[in-house]
Amino acid sequence: MFVDRNQELDLLADGYRKKGSVLVAIYGTRRIGKSTLINKFLEGKKHVYYLATTDNGREQLRHLALNIGSVIDDNILRNFGATDWLMLFSSICAHKSKEKLIIVIDEFPYLVRDNPALSSIFQAGWDQYLNESNVMLVLLGSSISMMRSEFLNYSAPLYGRTNIVMKIGPLPFEYTSRLLPKLEFIDKLYTYFIFGGVPTYYMQINSYKSLDKILEFIVRSGETFYSETSLLLSEEVRKDNRFIEILTLIAEGINKLSEVASKAHIQQSNLYYYIRVLEEIDMIAKEFPITEIPKERSKKVSYIIKNPFIKFWAIVMRRITRSIDQNKPDMAVKEMRRLVEIISQKRFEEFSKEFILSQTIKTIPFEIEKAGRWWGRDTSRKRGMNEEEIDVVALNNNTKNILFAECKWSSNKVGSSIYNNLKRKAKIVEWHNNDRKEYFALFSKVGFTEEMKKIAEQDNVLLFDLKTIKNIMK
Repeated sequence: MFVDRNQELDLLADGYRKKGSVLVAIYGTRRIGKSTLINKFLEGKKHVYYLATTDNGREQLRHLALNIGSVIDDNILRNFGATDWLMLFSSICAHKSKEKLIIVIDEFPYLVRDNPALSSIFQAGWDQYLNESNVMLVLLGSSISMMRSEFLNYSAPLYGRTNIVMKIGPLPFEYTSRLLPKLEFIDKLYTYFIFGGVPTYYMQINSYKSLDKILEFIVRSGETFYSETSLLLSEEVRKDNRFIEILTLIAEGINKLSEVASKAHIQQSNLYYYIRVLEEIDMIAKEFPITEIPKERSKKVSYIIKNPFIKFWAIVMRRITRSIDQNKPDMAVKEMRRLVEIISQKRFEEFSKEFILSQTIKTIPFEIEKAGRWWGRDTSRKRGMNEEEIDVVALNNNTKNILFAECKWSSNKVGSSIYNNLKRKAKIVEWHNNDRKEYFALFSKVGFTEEMKKIAEQDNVLLFDLKTIKNIMK
């Protein structure tokens, strides 16, 4: 099943309709859906699709040339291939056709690793031959660092020649839920908390009817999921042990650089290299209190895991390997179920932020400019006991509207104490204090007490339980 990606398909369609040649670069992490997207776009169009491997580059050139020769009816290419890339590009240029030819090279970085000069060769081939042809050349890659360096770096040979550079991101819950038609809404959420918006995972589990069956599948798959983090890192780095250690610490809530350095027994000055790489490849991100202006050297900076599955792997998968190794799948599933509840609280907060950002003023009373977590100190309380946090704060700097929200993934209904504490913490937040308009919202897994419902009516508090969220998202 193919869902969403409408903006990406429209952008590719615009490039396809453009007169003359078009160069496209598409990148994103493994399993994010790059190949699925491009194959959807290729339907009904004249094209050649080639998936690069780590094999010898010269042999791969020959196979690609054979495929192109068959499509453009070039006997030399079709029977013998090409001896070098410029010969191939020259032959493509000689092929005259009113219909645009699409050539897709998937995992282009594999070819570059085999031949570091390849980008310069492609530059020459594009400038001398392909740029004068009716060709759409699409280069895909899972190595984010390499794709950025090849196409977005000012000094790179192909810089400035691309018509379209597209980064493919995760799907929002609205679309991943459609990939799981047999699950109840709450189990769709649990699954989203585990896998995030990576569509390939969902294609492996879309026949299951409950979360427990999905967890059983993960346990049966064993090494496949346990090695996933190493597999993702393998696209970017050669030695991943230190990177995995740092990712694990951040996933477990060690979010300050000084704390990470201490726990990992590494000097903070040396830690910056690993942090920079993990940021560049989109595995972690800086987080600031939402009302703060981000500063490079801010003491308030915190680091978070961007890929939910890495958090699941760090907190859940690593803890159940013993049960899997001892061939105790039932015990592993039971322990996994318990640990999934632990990660679900934080993921529910992140989901609630996504939900707020996706809504119009029909649901949220003002247009949201940005949303995120807030944390700071209550100076009226004793030091060491004055750290405060609000799960989600959404705001609009122009209208000076601000929304404070607390999110509880618990089997207990949310009552007035949560709301009153939220109001207390809101007073600490320094942001347009004299002329802002405040709104409050509560998110709950199981609902709200009758007392809280009455207060919500009086104070216009927005209440969102799973039933309400499901109805809104329809």
